[in-house]
Amino acid sequence: MTPKSFDDLLLRLDHAGIAPRASLVGCTEAEIASLESKYDVTLPATYRTYLTMMGHDSGRLLTHDHYAATYPFVLDMTTQCREDRDEFPDCGLPTLPPDALVIVGRLGEQFMMIRCSASDDSPVWYFNEYDGEIKQSFGSVLDWLDSLADEAENAIANGYYERFPNGTRP
Repeated sequence: MTPKSFDDLLLRLDHAGIAPRASLVGCTEAEIASLESKYDVTLPATYRTYLTMMGHDSGRLLTHDHYAATYPFVLDMTTQCREDRDEFPDCGLPTLPPDALVIVGRLGEQFMMIRCSASDDSPVWYFNEYDGEIKQSFGSVLDWLDSLADEAENAIANGYYERFPNGTRP
């Protein structure tokens, strides 16, 4: 069941041992403003909250499957996807909408994005470098984060961090 609020998610992350609140490292307002300015967008409130609370470090939430989703990656992934699409039109990457922001990459070939035209929240869309299609994967950023919490709980329960104490990162 999806948390009703970001605070509910933070409580879940803390109680499950995924991300104790004290370990989270968020982005500064200047960093968020820089991201918005770079892409000429206004971030939806839920994604802005994610960046503010844990944009630099989200504990084990994103360390179990080579996810590139921290601020330094987000700052450049949209530009990189657009440049790759322009330079290699047959590469399979889709043309991104003007209000798109790529929020996660996995192994440089799979991506997720949000649309920054809604003020409160955005669905999360998936695309890859093979088929050129953008498909909605989650109804909201909160749904996406809750799904990541499910994955992180499974990784913890299955001993992933016993084999990889620091997780796997890009």
